[in-house]
Order: sequence, then structure tokens, then C-alpha cells
Amino acid sequence: MHRNQLDISRKLQKRSNFFCPAKWTELYLYLNHGNSNSCHHPIPHSIPLDELENNVSALHNTQYKMEQRQLMLDGERPPECHMCWSLEDADDFVLSDRIHKSRQWEQEIEILGVDPNYVPKFIEVVFDSTCNLSCSYCDSGQSSTWANHTKRNPLLLETDHRNLYSKVHVQPGKVNEVYNTAWRTWFSEIKYQLKDIKISGGEPLLSKNFWNFMSDISELGHMNFSINSNFSVNPELIDKLIEYENDFAQFKVSASIDATGDIAEYARQGLDYELFLNNCYRYLDNTETAVLKIQSTVNALSIFGLTDKIDLNIKLRKKYGDRIRPFYTTMVRFPEFQSMHILPDCVRSDLINHLKTWYLKNSQLLLPIEQDLFNKILAYLTEKPTMLKDMDIEKLQQDFRRFIKYYDEYSTKKFADVFPQQFVDWTMQ
Repeated sequence: MHRNQLDISRKLQKRSNFFCPAKWTELYLYLNHGNSNSCHHPIPHSIPLDELENNVSALHNTQYKMEQRQLMLDGERPPECHMCWSLEDADDFVLSDRIHKSRQWEQEIEILGVDPNYVPKFIEVVFDSTCNLSCSYCDSGQSSTWANHTKRNPLLLETDHRNLYSKVHVQPGKVNEVYNTAWRTWFSEIKYQLKDIKISGGEPLLSKNFWNFMSDISELGHMNFSINSNFSVNPELIDKLIEYENDFAQFKVSASIDATGDIAEYARQGLDYELFLNNCYRYLDNTETAVLKIQSTVNALSIFGLTDKIDLNIKLRKKYGDRIRPFYTTMVRFPEFQSMHILPDCVRSDLINHLKTWYLKNSQLLLPIEQDLFNKILAYLTEKPTMLKDMDIEKLQQDFRRFIKYYDEYSTKKFADVFPQQFVDWTMQ
């Protein structure tokens, strides 16, 4: 562990054994659902309307979230933070996101308490689910394309305990005006205290709610702005986005891609990979200081394209320097049947060997934070840390097979033509 990381660990230890400042400093806000969480790993929870009526700060400081913070202060593990605990328990040398996030919010560690009016430093907000893609790990609540699939052809899976693929939980493009009004009120109060604002979706560049918001927040020169985008959109929208480059302290696009080529287009159905690449170059070539971050998910499908995606990031960094930020990859835990947990040992073994071989050859091209992230993924694949819910692996594998047959119906690429033969044979058995 690096010296700086040891210092962070000591600071955390002074607060409690299981402290994480992200529970305070980060907000992920889903206005279409009326849900909130801090850190992207826990499942979002509902924001009670009675709490919101009394205090618009309940968009972040729900009673539930304050209870989780108190657990941390008392030296207990909030169960919802299972991802980090499981990794830390599995391998002492792997740096969980708890450590990475604590490094980012180091100055906050010693001063945080339970405050119903705490203003987070980072907010990621979703206005609606308008989206042109149906990524494998996504669902009808986050993608209007997925909602249309589910409405026409629901998929019943035994391990889909949240009914993500059998019901449309949020109608496409819907905005909950109660939460949206509360957000506008709260944002006007706190906007000068925020450090970072990030917009996600759906696909924000296709959302009228996003563009309306941009007209309201432009020229907040103290704030860092970023947006999650699949970048598989009309280039005219990229040009429109570029116009806001100089309105913020920093302007960043987090371009979402899980692999390259055919695997990318299969894992994110509707993606045009060449359009994605061209839009990346368009954005970088027509801005001066704006930055690009390649971010992705890793699940039972996209793990096969992980190194190709990192190679793309390395290629971009060679051309554009530090305007290409360290890549970020998070591991899919939900839906559970797409987690890397479901991969059979024969497939897992080949993947581990491939990742280790690639890393030995290319690790010097990665930044330290990227090396940590790569090793975390490798440890997750190797150690198979426990899942949040104790679920039957054979049932998860069976549901994965059923899902692939369903997913193939909507794909221009076919599973059997894209993935390694051994994986195809196991899936199609």
C-alpha cells in the first residue's frame, strides 16, 4: 500500500473501523424515481415525501441515510456497503472504492457528523430515463429503450427479485415533478457550495430536461461539470455540448463504453462503436481544455473486452495527454445473474490468465490509480467475494442463459458470433 493510502487508512481508522466519507460527500439523485444514494454501489432508496415536505435537503439527508452514517461513526458496517467490505475481506492488498473515495474527500474525514442539512460536495443527478440504448445490465427504470422492450415482451426470471425485466417501473421520459421542484429549490440554495455537478441518464444528450437545466446553470465558474454519455448520438449534439466548455471551472465527459468493436455493440445494444469513436475525437479536437474519461462496467459479458477498452484509453492518452483522465470501471453486482460470479471455473481460469498476461506486458502504461483498479477487478474475478444476497449460483446461471436468448432477439450482433467459443458452448448448453 502506498504511503498516501496508509495515511488515508489511518485517518479513517481514527473515525471508526468502517468509515467512508462518500456516505456524506456524494449524492446520486434519481428524480424520475424519487430515489437517492451516496456512492454508486448501494441500491438507491426512496426519498420519503413527508421528509421532503419538511426539508428539501432530504433529497440527500434522508433519515435512512443518516442512520447509515451513524452506523459508520459507531464502528459498524452498513450492510448496503457490502461491495467494499467483501473486497477488503477477500484481499488485504486490494484497495476498495472506500479507500479511493476517501482519498478524494480526505479533507472532510475529520469533520463529518450526522447533520440533516449537510451539503454534499458532489452531486450526480438523473432527470429521466430517455435513452437510445438497451445495455445488458440496465433495465426499464433507467432506459426508455429497455422500457419499450419490457412492455412488449416481459422477461420472467426466478432470480430477478426486483422484477426489473418483467415490469415497467418508470414510464419512458417521465419526470416526477414533486422531486424535480424540490431539486430546483434546493439547488438554488446550495449551488455555490457544490464542488462538482454531474448529469447522468438515460442518455442526457437526448433529454430536453438536461438541456433545460444547462440553460439554468451555465457560467457557474467555480463548479466542475461532467456528464455521463454513451456518445453514440448525432454529432450535432456533441457540437451543442461543446458550446458550454468555458462556462465551468472544468468540463468533462465521462464516455461510457464497456469494450470495443462487436463486444461493445453487443453489451450495449444500439451502440454504434464507430460513431462513439468519431464523437470522442470530435469532442477532443474541437475543445481546448475539456477532458474525457472512459468509464465502463464489468459484468459477465464485458469482462471479455476489458483489456481492449483499456488499450483504447491508452491510445487516446498518447494523443491527447492528460486531457484523457484515468479510466474508471465498476463491477456489476445487480442484476446478480450478470455478475462475474456466474462464470464457470473453466471460463474464469482463461480470463484470469489473459488478464494477468496483459497486465505484465502493459502495466507500465497505466497510471497508479488505474493499476489499483485493474487489480481490484482481477481480485474480484479470482477471489469471488460473497454476494450481498445469498443466491443459488445454478439458478443465476440458468437465468443468465435465459437472458441471453431473450437479449439476442433484439441484437444486430449475435452472442455466438461475438464471444469465445468455450463461453458460447457453456451458455448455450
